[in-house]
Amino acid sequence: MATLQYTGVFALLLIEIFVFVLLIIPMPNRWKRAMITWSSRSVLAQRALYSVRIAFGFILLLFADAVMRLYKIQQTKNTTRLVDEHAVCQLKLQQFYAQRNTYLTGITMFLGLILISTHTLVGQLVEGDGATPLVTSGPGSAKAELVKVKVELADARKEIAELERKDRDMATLKKQADSSHKEYMRLADECESLRKQLDSSKETKKDA
Repeated sequence: MATLQYTGVFALLLIEIFVFVLLIIPMPNRWKRAMITWSSRSVLAQRALYSVRIAFGFILLLFADAVMRLYKIQQTKNTTRLVDEHAVCQLKLQQFYAQRNTYLTGITMFLGLILISTHTLVGQLVEGDGATPLVTSGPGSAKAELVKVKVELADARKEIAELERKDRDMATLKKQADSSHKEYMRLADECESLRKQLDSSKETKKDA
């Protein structure tokens, strides 16, 4: 029964390797986008993913069981001194099977996590490429590039004109501020002169 379980784990590991290679192998974005879309929206793929998640739960239990068996075998080797060669070979065989099962279940779970992350990352990259299509070579693409450059030049001219207008407004405001300052100083001088004349006339009246 245990051999059947670990055979299933090995089969799942082979499927994971196949899907992982399928995700990272170079292929046209159109094919990869169709594959990602199918795996994300297909009912069959969603059911398979749900079954794999359940299988991961059983694999986790098998991994814990294999680790416990390996630990018990190691404890037995450390505490028991075996003289019979058959018993020694049997213990080494059990240790080999426990190590194999530990590595098999651990690698299967680890590769499953990597596969999920890779699927998500590739899906995001493919969607990003589809949302921002690249300009390809050809007359149509060159014309589109020319139109894009013209639009950018027009926007740049508008920005330059706006900056020049602001510069002119700043120069006008500066001139107005200078004129206001000069007018203020002139009025201040006139006010001071009138005040002196008024004081002088008051003193003259007092003397008279």
